[in-house]
Amino acid sequence: MTIAVLGGLDRLKRAYEKKGKEMGVDIRVFSQRSPNMAQRLSQVNGMVIFTGTVAHRMVNEALKAAKQNSIPVERSHSSGMTSFSNSLQGFVGM
Repeated sequence: MTIAVLGGLDRLKRAYEKKGKEMGVDIRVFSQRSPNMAQRLSQVNGMVIFTGTVAHRMVNEALKAAKQNSIPVERSHSSGMTSFSNSLQGFVGM
């Protein structure tokens, strides 16, 4: 299972990936908008959006890709590890 993380803190990128690995999930972190982001997001099984640390344009593009590809989305205002773990719990139980 692959989960995309949008936003978050750059310094926590490795921690997000490590936590995902512990839970048996491959994590892809998008802390900034990248070329072909919609195409990259269409290949994931779920999205975690940290609304406090992400641009509106990036959120809109991600939500559009999620809707087109029927990808579940978890949102969290905080980008800390506890919030991330709680968001991942929603996908691991799927």
